Amino acid sequence: MQKKYTLYLDESETHRHDVTTNRDNDYHFCMAGIIIADDNYGKLKTDVDQLKRNIWTELPNPEQVILHQMRLIEAEKGRLDIHKYPEYAKFRERRERKRFYDELKKIFVQNELTIVGSSINEDNLKQYYWVTGKNKQDQYLVAMQLLLENYCHFLCTNNAIGSIVYEHRELIGNEKLRDKYYHMKLMGSMYMTKEAAEKRLLGIDFVDKANNEAGLQIADFVPNSFARDHAGMKQPNPNIFATLRFHLYDGNLGNGNRFGIKYMP
Repeated sequence: MQKKYTLYLDESETHRHDVTTNRDNDYHFCMAGIIIADDNYGKLKTDVDQLKRNIWTELPNPEQVILHQMRLIEAEKGRLDIHKYPEYAKFRERRERKRFYDELKKIFVQNELTIVGSSINEDNLKQYYWVTGKNKQDQYLVAMQLLLENYCHFLCTNNAIGSIVYEHRELIGNEKLRDKYYHMKLMGSMYMTKEAAEKRLLGIDFVDKANNEAGLQIADFVPNSFARDHAGMKQPNPNIFATLRFHLYDGNLGNGNRFGIKYMP
């Protein structure tokens, strides 16, 4: 029986704030996530629930906590709304954040997770490729194409088929990505033949993270780190960026920068 995988995807956008002009600039958008064999998903969910029990020992039902990297970053920077997210208040202390990230590292190691993604320098995309009124490239669609090429490569290499689960966005955004996905599945691209796309790629679903989907919650911790790296920004303290890089898909050629994460333009 042919092996089946699922790619759980999330997105993140970073920018710098210029205090002299009081403007944000240097935007980088990253779409990335984790690939896991469907046969192994039950173990992933069990391990994620155990992580929650280990971290939130004070809660009666810690399994109901939804993991969000942004809440940890907000706690680190003193911007967390503790009335809305009281369960994340503990992460104002570095030792608590370190304890969490130590547990999260175990998830990646023990579940043989593989990472693929793409990061777009939005300013360069507009500068180099936009032609007013004629060609307005969308960073979501560019990122999706780059990412699908490497996901399809992974599936071909493993003689497998695979689907995608993406965090639910606004309905219009979901439909744009769905259209791009099926267009590429039908037509292929420069690095992905339409025959391979049709044979290997299954469907794409959009799921709300509030549904407590374990795959999406782990994927939540992937794109921000690579967007920051692409932009030359500091990682949160502490972080698991070294672990994420280690788990990049390398095309079986030791080339994670080509097959795991693509930075452009």
